[in-house]
Amino acid sequence: IAAQFKEAGLQPMGKDYFQKFTHDFKDKGRMNLTNVIGMIPGTDAQLKDEVVVVSAHYDHLGFGWPDVHKGDEGKIHPGADDNASGISCIIELARNMAKTVKPKRSIVFLACSGEEAGLIGSRYFVEHRKEYFKGEIFADLNLDTEGSLFDTKILVLNANSAKEWKFIFMGTDYTTGVKSEVIDKELDASDQVSFIEAGIPAVQLFTGPTLNYHRPTDTYEKIDGKGLVKVAIVSKEVIEYLADREDPMHYTGPAVGLQKDKAPAVAKKNRQVSTGSVPDFSYGGSGVRISSVIPGSAGEKAGLQANDVIQAVDGVATDDLKAYSDMLKKYQPGDTIKLKVLRGNEVKSLSIVLGER
Repeated sequence: IAAQFKEAGLQPMGKDYFQKFTHDFKDKGRMNLTNVIGMIPGTDAQLKDEVVVVSAHYDHLGFGWPDVHKGDEGKIHPGADDNASGISCIIELARNMAKTVKPKRSIVFLACSGEEAGLIGSRYFVEHRKEYFKGEIFADLNLDTEGSLFDTKILVLNANSAKEWKFIFMGTDYTTGVKSEVIDKELDASDQVSFIEAGIPAVQLFTGPTLNYHRPTDTYEKIDGKGLVKVAIVSKEVIEYLADREDPMHYTGPAVGLQKDKAPAVAKKNRQVSTGSVPDFSYGGSGVRISSVIPGSAGEKAGLQANDVIQAVDGVATDDLKAYSDMLKKYQPGDTIKLKVLRGNEVKSLSIVLGER
């Protein structure tokens, strides 16, 4: 990645492109981690010390740590969609922009490590930003899981972090012809959360979940290459706009510090159970709408279907995807739960024996 940044013409922040640090895990001990960072310096005397970040994580799961599904232990997880796709986009953006764009604000290209283990790299970058920049980070555009667009809309996650995001992407819809859908619900998703925790407007571009998420089947031949081009085109428009915008961005996310575990010492807690369903991230109503159900899974055996809306788990309302995911963390594989499901205009009760992730 550093070689690609250098060839593209990005400048290092210091003597090289590497931000090296260590992190202590209870289950792994002390580990050496590295973020890869390049930049395009700003040109405006008043704004050049402020920074626009375009980020993507380059780590994945290796042979399964820290999140492995039953039966996939010891198998290579290639991570083509999650997140070689995002890294490919920021490298292409660097090639396209480094030698031609003269932004008012500085643009930082951040390839971070440790996302799968709890946003470790991006949190370190945000916490140590004052060591590198005189000004504040203006905004972050995070690219994670961009390889499955096909003919759908780009999802813009965590758009509730600034009121301007909605209008920015209305603009890119018009200028690029690539349609997006702004999701303003609060989600505990990817590296953009590290910026939101510090009160910095940040969003993630996302092309939607697939059945290959965190599995050995996340391989390159399934990637929508034309879709990656569309994501990169939209990203370039957004980054250039943010870098030259003279008005401030108004942070409207959660209170600073409320989301963050101040000293994450272990990998982020993943739930150990599975219903075998893939959520529809674009759904804006109450509950969790299902986009697809994995064949042979617990959900299929229980009769769960695509377009079902899960409204409650064991009588407790599931208002949104985050609440639903947090609720499932309380259960163990083999537990039986009751799902209240809206199917069309009919409310159904499904009994499901939870599978192991």
